[in-house]
Amino acid sequence: MSGMQTGRQPAQPTGPGPGPHGGRSWVRRAEGDRRASARLRLLEGEGVIVLSDRRAPGMREGINRIAVSSAGVFVIDAKHVRGLVHTRRSGPISNLGPDELHVGRKDCTPSVDLVGQHMEAVRAALESVPGGTDIPVHAMLCLTRAEWGFASPVEIRNVCVAWPQLIAGRLRVPGSVDSPTVQQVSTAIAELLPTT
Repeated sequence: MSGMQTGRQPAQPTGPGPGPHGGRSWVRRAEGDRRASARLRLLEGEGVIVLSDRRAPGMREGINRIAVSSAGVFVIDAKHVRGLVHTRRSGPISNLGPDELHVGRKDCTPSVDLVGQHMEAVRAALESVPGGTDIPVHAMLCLTRAEWGFASPVEIRNVCVAWPQLIAGRLRVPGSVDSPTVQQVSTAIAELLPTT
């Protein structure tokens, strides 16, 4: 019967074609990124200025976010990995070595080191700002999708590793930086560290 269609119709593509970035996995990643971005919007709010995707001098990896508030300057990187947050020391018993950060089976220690380097880049930039060396600068690694087996953040290599709500709370703790200085510092950082 030539005018009739029988059987199931082929499914229409809903995303990019086949390849390493196509198909359902691409859709899941995009949806995950949207949810993570929504969680990170907690960082924004009254009295907090957030600068995104800044270029660090001499570094290939850009700075994810820099937030300026009365509590100081916060250099924030975000990772969307799943798994239980824990630390370990993988060296031999005679020399265990430094703490490493793991989320599930993934070693996230390089992310800790990177945000620490970004913090130093921001500190160096603030040296050219009047009073900039007096502004406290903090490094924070925000894990948007991780699981926490304990109710406290991890402090490793001078980097605070925590979840979005806790980091947003740290940004809003009353501090010694007044509103005009918050504006001045954020403007200077925006000029010194342009967008990527």
